[in-house]
Amino acid sequence: MSASSMGRRGMSELEPRADEPAGRSVVFSALRRSWMWIAVASIVVGVAAYEVSLFTPERYEAESTVVLASTQPFSALGDQQGGGDPERFLANQVAVATSTDVLTAAIAADGVGATEEQLRDAVTVAPSTASDAFTVTATGTTGAQAAARANAVVAAYQAEVLRRVTDAAALATQNNADATRNAAQAAGAGAPAGDADAAAAVRNANSEGALQAGQIAIRAAAYGDNVTSVDAAVAPTSPTEPKPWRNAFIGFVLAALIASAVAIWRRGRSREDVEGLVRGSGVPLLGVVPVTGRRDQPVAEALAPLVSLRYLAAGRPKGPVLVTGLQSGDATAEVSLALAAAAARDGRSVLVLAPAEDEAGLVHASGLPVAPAPLTARAAGGSLPPGALAPVPALSHLPGRASLGVLDAALLHGDSLEEVLAGLSAQHDLVVVAAGPLARSPRAFAVLGASATSVAVVRSDRPAAQLSASWDELQDRLSVAGRTLDGVVVTQKGRKARAPRSGGGSSSAAGAPAGEGPAPAAGRPLPAAPRPASAPAPAKAAQGAATPQGTGGSAGLAPAEPRKS
Repeated sequence: MSASSMGRRGMSELEPRADEPAGRSVVFSALRRSWMWIAVASIVVGVAAYEVSLFTPERYEAESTVVLASTQPFSALGDQQGGGDPERFLANQVAVATSTDVLTAAIAADGVGATEEQLRDAVTVAPSTASDAFTVTATGTTGAQAAARANAVVAAYQAEVLRRVTDAAALATQNNADATRNAAQAAGAGAPAGDADAAAAVRNANSEGALQAGQIAIRAAAYGDNVTSVDAAVAPTSPTEPKPWRNAFIGFVLAALIASAVAIWRRGRSREDVEGLVRGSGVPLLGVVPVTGRRDQPVAEALAPLVSLRYLAAGRPKGPVLVTGLQSGDATAEVSLALAAAAARDGRSVLVLAPAEDEAGLVHASGLPVAPAPLTARAAGGSLPPGALAPVPALSHLPGRASLGVLDAALLHGDSLEEVLAGLSAQHDLVVVAAGPLARSPRAFAVLGASATSVAVVRSDRPAAQLSASWDELQDRLSVAGRTLDGVVVTQKGRKARAPRSGGGSSSAAGAPAGEGPAPAAGRPLPAAPRPASAPAPAKAAQGAATPQGTGGSAGLAPAEPRKS
């Protein structure tokens, strides 16, 4: 498996960081880094829930279950037996139990101690899993009050159902009496006095009416309140609220879940997350460079990435370093100038290049008012047109010589690009080409083939999903070119940098991030030969004479030759 495919697979699958045990994901890393805040939030919310519960008034809860004798409504004439929907009937009975008539009757019971509205808020009626029962749940400030309220509602419901059945039976009886009277009158109408047939018809009508009235009374008595049994409420001995420990546990768990979700959602949005993804890809992380994006701030010096490049390029032919971004706005120009600043700090000759049409960001960051004239194929012979290389104002305070140039568009797509860059690399200690993003810029893709080293720039605030997608695109372009990525530089928004000190005594980056101080002595580039005793210090020698060109080194990172008086 190639290094390119390994890099792509590692970044896409969000493999663990190199310093973490196998099996740990980026999600686990986010939780591990945020465990203290998650724990603090959980404890604070749990304690707050406990304290708030102590001020909650005590509340008791009692429950009564009513089992119905029939799941059909009362029919005085018996014409609805065996019909209707039981579930709909049960829902109607729940509505009756919470009706105004029932609640008004219930508040008159002993021990209820509530108005109709208060009782309505304290009582909940819900159908049970069986289709012939429902449950009445009532709350109160004491156990006896809660039980009294539940039982009062059940008793009022039974009385209300019985009243409705009685009224329906009385109405049916009255209608039957009227119908019987009308039938008897009709049977005897027009018949002569003493007519036996008419008299028999009247007797039959009255008899049928009396029979029907008796059946109505029997049905009403059998239906009654339609309650076959009641599981009366019993006064509870312990309150349902407050329960401080339960509420504290619920608050603790909810706070932990929410805090963990926030930590996971923010994964990939911190420098540590981005560094973890880079390390998981198998591509070396060269270092972290702070960027401000302001011309009034000094350029940060990427000393650690420069030293890392020196080790990576050991044994390679000298050549330019391509600095490209994963996406637009990845501070490619700032990183290129930071590498140049670190090299110029040690008195080296540095050249920073940018393809035509991509030079605006580099020119702005360098402090130049306008871009220099583009380099064409004529530069292959070593002849540079006047004004082709302009000094970088932002790095003018450093001992070394830093220049900026622009690569002509025709040169990028011609056959002389590699020769031109090789000639410029021979004339300078370090040549950096800022271009990209490589996945979208054909100009950066053209420079890739002529570069000795390629470095990708990644912003620390990129979400993990965007970073993975952009990484896949970059690896696709590298695969097409048959190249691999040599390193990654992570950028983070730096604080306001301090003004640079005059001279070249310090090599620490202005505005460098925490944890990235000066490189150890073993990692610093050493001079090629001891400086003669009569040779001036680099800072003084740079004031009156141009820095001589370096003669080579591994990948353009060899130190400059010592100057003589």
